Amino acid sequence: MNHRPYRHTSVAFAVALALGLPAYAQNMADAPEGDDGLDTLESLAPIEVQSLRLNTEVLTSPAAVDVTEARDIQQGRAKAQLDAALNRTPGVYANNGSNFAQNLRISIRGFGARSAFGVRGVKVLVDGIPETLADGQAQTDTIDLGAVERLEVIRGPFSALYGNATGGVVDITTTTPASGPVDRGELTVGSHGYRRIEAATAHERGDWGYALTASQLDIEGYRAHSEVKKQQLTGKLERRVGTTGTLRLITRVLDAPDTLDPGGVTLEQAQSDRRSARDANLAFDARQSAEQQTIGLVYEDQLAQNQSYQANLFYSHRDFIQFLPFEDAGVVAYERDFFGGGVQTTRFDTLFGHENQIVAGIDAQIQQDARTRYDNIAGDRGALGLDEDQQATSIGVFAQNVFSISSDLELTTGLRYDYLDFDIDDAFVTATDPDDSGSRTYHEVSANAGLSYAWAERQRVYANVANAFESPTFTEFADPAGNGGFNSELDPQKAVQYEIGAKGEIGTRTRYQISAFWIDVRDELVVFNDDGRRDFYQNSGKSRRQGLEAKLEYAVNDELSAMAAYTLADYEYREFVDDGGVDYAGNAIPGLPEERLFAEVAWRDSDVGYATLDMRYAGSFYADNANTAKIDNAWIFNGRVGKTIDAGDDNLTVYFGIDNMFDEVYFDNIRINAFGGRYYEPAPDRTFYTGLAYEL
Repeated sequence: MNHRPYRHTSVAFAVALALGLPAYAQNMADAPEGDDGLDTLESLAPIEVQSLRLNTEVLTSPAAVDVTEARDIQQGRAKAQLDAALNRTPGVYANNGSNFAQNLRISIRGFGARSAFGVRGVKVLVDGIPETLADGQAQTDTIDLGAVERLEVIRGPFSALYGNATGGVVDITTTTPASGPVDRGELTVGSHGYRRIEAATAHERGDWGYALTASQLDIEGYRAHSEVKKQQLTGKLERRVGTTGTLRLITRVLDAPDTLDPGGVTLEQAQSDRRSARDANLAFDARQSAEQQTIGLVYEDQLAQNQSYQANLFYSHRDFIQFLPFEDAGVVAYERDFFGGGVQTTRFDTLFGHENQIVAGIDAQIQQDARTRYDNIAGDRGALGLDEDQQATSIGVFAQNVFSISSDLELTTGLRYDYLDFDIDDAFVTATDPDDSGSRTYHEVSANAGLSYAWAERQRVYANVANAFESPTFTEFADPAGNGGFNSELDPQKAVQYEIGAKGEIGTRTRYQISAFWIDVRDELVVFNDDGRRDFYQNSGKSRRQGLEAKLEYAVNDELSAMAAYTLADYEYREFVDDGGVDYAGNAIPGLPEERLFAEVAWRDSDVGYATLDMRYAGSFYADNANTAKIDNAWIFNGRVGKTIDAGDDNLTVYFGIDNMFDEVYFDNIRINAFGGRYYEPAPDRTFYTGLAYEL
């Protein structure tokens, strides 16, 4: 048993204060009275929020929610993965940005860190269409960073409104026709064989509008056996209907034929050669190929002056094959159809003479996987070992109401019911492999309640409480004692979340937010690996997450700005005895730094160019439940500069960037509880890139 003190790193805390307190003092001394700088300082302009399913803005929303705009997501960046954009948000930890075969790992308030592949515990939406499947798993490989115009993150209790996710929500909006007129071509090249080509266009013509982004990414990779090839297309076609309606056709296409997996290595291997791949990954040619096509329809309109509605339909098809670094059933393949839709309506009214807003709706999704497994014979597909049809059906009904008790005090209440049905039809039945067909059904109710008080103009405090649940995915349902079917001992994890927070603006140049959370989790889903092949899952009993999140944004003037996002948290098993009788109570949940800091200083002049320096700090953490393998803290600095050249009516931007500027030795990904101590995936060393963007 390892009882740990609740602690923080004084250096990181000092950096956060160094950015914050001078900004506060200077703002109080220098801000001119009556200055409406919010109109000229884009970073501090009022920001509307879409992901809360309510019509509100960040400052007045009664929740921990962040918005990142296109400039901070794309400007001067290599645009490989979403981690660079997500790590700007307190409470969010995104890593594994270098191994594309394992997908990006995203955790919010400690949920999602267990994921061995894909995203767990976090609901992902793109243009109102769910990227998270009916069973709760999501991939981010279909999201092209060059097409992302806006990224919203909900942390904490209000994410319960989306169901089947205990961590939060990532809501992404891609380029809209209203962003135009834009016609742009871009080329980026860099270290380790990095090359990205992009073409984008966006225009409105009368009642019609379109936006299209196409890109091709090729990376040889820092480590051996880490090559990536992928092509993406993101499109949007809009048509105004009547005076208030909009019909939107959305499409995304992914073709990733060659994504190699270098695998995790031991600490000794990482120290002797950080660029090496695991021997087994080379011997079995570990890799994956994926194709996905998504199409969606979204319609928005007014039912009346005080009531709006939105409806959506979508369909996704994915072909996937992965070669894992072992022989027995080491090839995973599936064909997936994922489809569904939803409708919601929002109404503004008065109740008992007070302002009232209510939103209600329904989501329905079906996921059908034709899944097979084969032996991996030195990188070739061998004998069939599993053949089953999997279907997950998810239906959720929700309502949320905001009642103005007074002009300064609001009460928010929400309720959601989820029906989840998992079915497996086993088609691989032999004399030694019995029929593993079966089904599991869940009926879950989630609720949230909160108070929000505006104690001064543009100043707000709030408190929320909610319960949430998270079902195992089909991958996590895998039975360690069998070949297919369900692990009958695995249950959904349940969480009760408490949060208090404050947010506001100081003068016209400073915006802040701070929140504290306490989350009790029962039956947490945790990974274990007992044979070096597949990851299996079990429930851990009880765990607790508690912490503090803060963010400060300061605009020195129209060109110069600074921001910092800080997280201090404690993630701990409260009750957990594994199948071998080992008691982990009091141990830290692996994969999660207790302390994180992101800070940035940026200078931007639309007529000249830009220069940005950012820093990311992650404190030490553990790679295993026993807390015997400790990962050191890391400081990573990145910089980028860009120069705009006037080319008549067109613009040419030349940019240059350095990632990991001081060549920090750290690990980009940690494989939790990996067999044989192969936890480590070394991060790239100092990396350079340069690019040209030509805009008509």
